[in-house]
Amino acid sequence: MPAFHPLVEAFLEDLARAGRSPRTVEGYRKDLIDFIAWIEGRYGEAFDPKAVLPEDLRDYRQHLLTVRRAAPSTVNRRLAAIRSFFAFLVAQGILPTNPAARLNGVRQARPAPKALPEAELRRLLREARRTKNPLHRAVILLLAHTGLRASELCALRLGDVVLSERKGKLIVRGKGEKVREVPLNAEAREALQEWLAARPAAPEDHLFIGRRGPLTASGVWRIVAQYARKAGLDGVHPHMLRHTFATRLLREAGADLVTVAELLGHESLNTTARYTRPSEKDLEAAVGRLG
Repeated sequence: MPAFHPLVEAFLEDLARAGRSPRTVEGYRKDLIDFIAWIEGRYGEAFDPKAVLPEDLRDYRQHLLTVRRAAPSTVNRRLAAIRSFFAFLVAQGILPTNPAARLNGVRQARPAPKALPEAELRRLLREARRTKNPLHRAVILLLAHTGLRASELCALRLGDVVLSERKGKLIVRGKGEKVREVPLNAEAREALQEWLAARPAAPEDHLFIGRRGPLTASGVWRIVAQYARKAGLDGVHPHMLRHTFATRLLREAGADLVTVAELLGHESLNTTARYTRPSEKDLEAAVGRLG
């Protein structure tokens, strides 16, 4: 695409040098083209960054919301591009201050985290139970029955597993070096015992060892994706199993927010409360029941 303003082109080149992807750079270009076109149409003169006032930016945001009826995500993306552009001009000494410094985005309601429906979870777990690979079985069943993050699963050491005949738990080291205990149900205990019996000898004390050494988060993603494909499911990843675990605790087991937050290692109950929000399917089902 040809250059349309030298300062914008300089900004985009700076983004590219910083390692931003071509797709990201092109997105910034399109967002700034739209803003510049709006400014020039509004005032009937060539775009001059030095003439842009904070009030102009607030008016543009309002235009996107009320005239264009743009989605909040679109508005926030365009405002982010504008903020970055003017911050670049300040850093280059072209502008003394950033007119977009206090340009707030649009508040967005965060949707409920996507969890697997019960039937899809059953299909995934069925494939995990059928495999002859004890590592893969243990990884999927632990994720589904404990809600661990992939990174937390990979960080487990042999000493973090406490198993007895009827009870079991994991000592999990989560974000911010917080340590929590996560109980294991019968199926998770059985899968772990099978893996421990098959685990190859290794100099590392990581619980999960693959062919090339300790299991990595990307390895966990590949395992989950592999069994999801076998179950005929698309887009399933380890964090979705974490969401599913939390959703089942709240909706099926009747657990309270404090309990779920403790099991997931959340610092704030607001994070856990996201799982109580109805999904789009929940809303559709509620309206459908009206007949």
